[in-house]
Amino acid sequence: MKRYLFISDLHIGDGSAKDDFEFDKVFEKTLEDFSSLSEVELFIVGDGFELLETSKVSKFGLIEFEELINKLEPDIIIDIEKKHRKVFDALRNFAKNNKIHYIVGNHDYYLLKNLKLQEKLKELIPNLEVEPYFYDEHVKLLVIHGNQFDPVNKFAINKKNGEIVPPLGDFIVRYMMSNFDKKIENFVPQYVIKEYDNVRPTLDLFNWFEVIMETYDLSIDLFEMWITEFLKMMRSLEAKEWMKNNYPFLSIFSKVFLNRFGGIKFGELLVRLIMNIRKVKKTDYLLKKAKKILSGKMQLEEYLVGYEDGKEIGDVNGVIMGHIHHNNFKIIDVDNKPKYYINCGSWKPIVEKLKKNFFHKKNELFYALLTLDKDVEITTATINQLKRREVVT
Repeated sequence: MKRYLFISDLHIGDGSAKDDFEFDKVFEKTLEDFSSLSEVELFIVGDGFELLETSKVSKFGLIEFEELINKLEPDIIIDIEKKHRKVFDALRNFAKNNKIHYIVGNHDYYLLKNLKLQEKLKELIPNLEVEPYFYDEHVKLLVIHGNQFDPVNKFAINKKNGEIVPPLGDFIVRYMMSNFDKKIENFVPQYVIKEYDNVRPTLDLFNWFEVIMETYDLSIDLFEMWITEFLKMMRSLEAKEWMKNNYPFLSIFSKVFLNRFGGIKFGELLVRLIMNIRKVKKTDYLLKKAKKILSGKMQLEEYLVGYEDGKEIGDVNGVIMGHIHHNNFKIIDVDNKPKYYINCGSWKPIVEKLKKNFFHKKNELFYALLTLDKDVEITTATINQLKRREVVT
């Protein structure tokens, strides 16, 4: 009897300001529990290790995407292993008798294209395979991170020259690390730099900044600084090229307004526009994509640019994703046949607004287990943690 165990978006980092993974012991215990079962394969459904928001990537600054991929050395993996030894020990112990599928996401994409990083990770954790996605033709299961269906975090093809256009999301993160994080690091508690990325939905970030400024009586305006840097980022050549290729009409709009107008209000308008493109709300927007995949109404090829591995994807009865940090499990009826969608959520903290000027931080440590016998048996579980000391009012 085969079993598949799924977790996603651990974002285990190198101990720098952006690393907020603190569940090493829980992770270790979880793998120990499942190691006792026979024929268990572990799937890390993207963004398992945080490579994008690391000190090594930050030091390279805003070099081109392909150049960055090639310049990264295996010490980025070693740094993470040193900081989270228990996690690597747990994975090594699990891998003695069980296979590990490491599906890449948008925060660890470099693993897919940089063979030095891949080899180092496999050296540290035997019986591990790095994969762009996974398809099981026997149970008709597709496992994919999900950023491929997020316009800001997917690759595209330049229609003029046929070249691959890297995702804007990677550039946004690197730009803000270099131009926002470094400017505020001497003025705010370190956790502020960690957690502004964790505010969900992203549009609540404006209110969260206001709460932080009031709570700590800051002499700087975080909201204005963030908007200012975001506008500068949108004026960059990388952002303009991305807009021109992906959204020609919006490219014209942004070119006119970015050059003629500015300020907080316009910045907020532009952020809202970008967020609406992404459909970043409290709802699970990947569920709609999953329904199209399960019904056979989606051509996957255009979404797999930058992730192709030559494997043909046939009929799909189940889709498992991550990316949005919101776990979900749905049974979907397709022509009177039950199919399923699972989003594995995240082990990374979520900061959300309960009411105006009241935010709390929580962790939902989710996993899903598929037992493959004559039928598919699905078990999901979540460990919810709310830390009262981390409520911001």
